Amino acid sequence: MPCFIRAMSPRKSYRALSLAAGFVLCLRAFPAVAAECTPGSKASPSELITACNVAIEQAASAPRDQSAALVIRADAQARTTGGMSQALKDLDRAIALDGKNARAYRLRGDLMREAGGDAGKATADLSMAISLDPNDAEAYELRGVVYTEQRRLDRALADYDQAIRLKPEYAQAYADRGVAFYLRGDNEKAVQDYNEAIRLDPDRPRTFTNRAAAYKKLGQMDKALADDDEAIRRDPKVPEYYDNRGLTYAAMKEYDKAIADYDQAIKLQPKPNFLTNRGDSYQFKGELGSALNDYDAALRLDPNFALTYNNRAVLFRKMGERAKALADYEAALRLDPGNDNAASGRRVMIAEIRKFGAEPPRPLNAPTEHSGPSFACATAVREVEKVICADPQLSVLDLGISESYARLLKSSRGRSAAELRGTQRDFIAERNARFGKPGYDLRLAMQRRLDALRDAAH
Repeated sequence: MPCFIRAMSPRKSYRALSLAAGFVLCLRAFPAVAAECTPGSKASPSELITACNVAIEQAASAPRDQSAALVIRADAQARTTGGMSQALKDLDRAIALDGKNARAYRLRGDLMREAGGDAGKATADLSMAISLDPNDAEAYELRGVVYTEQRRLDRALADYDQAIRLKPEYAQAYADRGVAFYLRGDNEKAVQDYNEAIRLDPDRPRTFTNRAAAYKKLGQMDKALADDDEAIRRDPKVPEYYDNRGLTYAAMKEYDKAIADYDQAIKLQPKPNFLTNRGDSYQFKGELGSALNDYDAALRLDPNFALTYNNRAVLFRKMGERAKALADYEAALRLDPGNDNAASGRRVMIAEIRKFGAEPPRPLNAPTEHSGPSFACATAVREVEKVICADPQLSVLDLGISESYARLLKSSRGRSAAELRGTQRDFIAERNARFGKPGYDLRLAMQRRLDALRDAAH
């Protein structure tokens, strides 16, 4: 799944980097800045705003003092609902009063990024803060966050390195550098940085969930699951943690456990990526109707979620709905032109439609005169045969395989006929042996067999 940077609502206690597959990689916690209009106060944002109003309005205040008070008030404003725009105005005014106020540039750059503003301007502000105060470790760390969001990872890593040199015990810088290493594919280095961040500050549950993502990439699923569990234990109200653990269970092919976690994530906050991830697990289980319902629900929440179109296209192809699959692949590519999976799927569907037509082999959702499979359901003994009998779509596929095989065998002679009988026996034997085993998709296997027989007939 592709990764997306998602800025959180203003002044949350974290920043989050989230994967269209559905798990969250989190960047930084923003330290509270409080005062009786002096840095370091533990006063509430409303108390700070009141105190700073007095300092700002004093006619005798020097411009530099007013500028400092405006920065403190801006930080407090940004931590209140709807206060971001006023905070940015305060910072503009602070810089106008004192063009050498490094802290004002640093905060304005960070708030601009957090509000989804111009990344170039955010970088320029943070660079100005650094030029005014080259020893400001937080300014380097914040600029690293912006570079990470832009996927300018070499620059991000250089800034995190400098922040750590200036402040060796800087837990957030280690955590954020871990994100940059993860995005670059250096998962062992990512784990090392997450380890150090947790050693320095073990009370950051999001660092555990980020480390779990790196462990998954390294194939260390037990460690990933332990970190997912720890993140949920520390903060059970964050839906992304359940989604992330669901992804871990899905990678372990424990789809029922994955679905239970997605259920909890959706209960806490319905989001299109949670629904898409649950749909994927339903699809892997072979519960195609439930998968389709989830994909449709995800697209109702966000009609521009490219990943859902791609995954629904895979589902439609399994169902034999080639025209719908092609349309979804094309929608995914319009929204995400760099999606290689969608591009490959589109090419395959175009080729299949040219060979077999756009329609399913038979109407899959309605009974027909040949609605049963190729064998007598009344005498079916094997579990796989009972499942085929109970599912109209599987029955249609079974009948199509049987009829296509019979037609192809009739036109074959000698060695080609013997080879055809062998491949059919192998298909049936594999179907019987693998049905119900993890990773085996009966519907997909039957669709592929049908397509191979039709391809051979042409």
